[in-house]
Amino acid sequence: MKTSNFSPIFDLEQEILQCWHVTDDIDMVTAHFVDSKEWAGDHFSAEACDAMMNKYFALKELYDLRFNKLWETFEKVCKEHHRRGNLLKDLDPTPPERL
Repeated sequence: MKTSNFSPIFDLEQEILQCWHVTDDIDMVTAHFVDSKEWAGDHFSAEACDAMMNKYFALKELYDLRFNKLWETFEKVCKEHHRRGNLLKDLDPTPPERL
């Protein structure tokens, strides 16, 4: 998803947020097995159902942790990006161009 009028930092932010939807996808698959009449009945034993649901929940938790860590890193990068941009603006004696 490239937005030509914005900076690459904005594009990166949007791409991270888009990837984060994988946790919603995991919820959807989990709900499908839990709520769908298609899977009701004797398809799996109670132990197998519990094991499968635990794996889905663990997978979602893992991706939430990874994306939270990624988001923290992204925020640090943004702060550094803006700090350096401000330093460069302060050093540049030419006035900004008018649009």
